[in-house]
Amino acid sequence: MRCKTVACALALVVLATTPARSEQPAGSAAVRNALHAASVSIDGCAGVLAESPGVVVTARHCVKSEGQELRVRFTTGSTRSAWVAAIDEVADQALLLVEDPPAIAPLPLVRRRPIVGTVLYFEGNPTRARFQSARLDRIGRCPSLPDLPNALFTSIHGVPGDSGAPLVDGAARIVGLVHGGAQCRIATPADTLGRLIDRVLADDGVQMALRSEGIISPLAGSRPPLLGSTVPFLPGPRRA
Repeated sequence: MRCKTVACALALVVLATTPARSEQPAGSAAVRNALHAASVSIDGCAGVLAESPGVVVTARHCVKSEGQELRVRFTTGSTRSAWVAAIDEVADQALLLVEDPPAIAPLPLVRRRPIVGTVLYFEGNPTRARFQSARLDRIGRCPSLPDLPNALFTSIHGVPGDSGAPLVDGAARIVGLVHGGAQCRIATPADTLGRLIDRVLADDGVQMALRSEGIISPLAGSRPPLLGSTVPFLPGPRRA
């Protein structure tokens, strides 16, 4: 079934809690497989399924505006329509809602400040995956993100097209997203991603759309909405 309304598109986002992941040995196949499975490509950039099977996060500079329709390609080879639901200009992050999300496990977020020296794992854009281990060198301001106080400076070896790709820890939890910068080594932090996801999933309009389609979210009421948070009304996809 193709969605023709925002309510339908939002209702197809399956809001499911992610079970706790046990720590994996550093560089284990389990981390690599989970990272690759949840990664996506979006019009020359990368992204990842985060917290919910229907939520994709990527770099803000990879999208044009809220309400934009995009095609998301998964590592299974399948593609889906998705809509930009929210943008964080300061952190260079964007959230997309996916129509009819595939049965792929999303990755949870690290919802606390990472420790300098943490070992990270990264594969870049999944269309040319290059799995590698790296480290978090320092946390601070990046000239291209002047209003973000906690940009992540890492030792990853990124290339153009890796923007929006996730960096994960030894439990395959998202620590940040690739932003770019010198040698494409700068990432944006997961704590701002968490607030972006909470803002969308806690919005009354999203919850009403879910209820109207008969889907009851297990997350409903579990995350307090942020003061003043809103999600813009997304237009349905334009079809001939």
